[in-house]
Amino acid sequence: MARQFKPVRFFVVMGAATFVVSGVTAFYTHRAAHGRTAEERAAYAIGEKAGEEAPAGAKLPTDADLNMMAQGYFKQQGSGELQSRDLAFENGYTDGFKKTHHRQGPAQ
Repeated sequence: MARQFKPVRFFVVMGAATFVVSGVTAFYTHRAAHGRTAEERAAYAIGEKAGEEAPAGAKLPTDADLNMMAQGYFKQQGSGELQSRDLAFENGYTDGFKKTHHRQGPAQ
């Protein structure tokens, strides 16, 4: 005996499945925003903390200065991709700096 199709139940189940898939996608997208690997996320966190600890009157360093700072932090560590860690550090520093220094622009 064939079962009868119930459209309301079908759409409720499809809605619930869509909600779950969207939640999982949002979780992994947000998690990857600060780096895909553990090293990149750690570099981002280090950069964010360094940016938050910048002096009150400081201006946001240029990209070249941020790159030099990142290389100074990670030159003793040889594993992983240095360029990825440098970029994660730079992004973290910029975000941390902007959290605590709302009005300053980049250095000239």
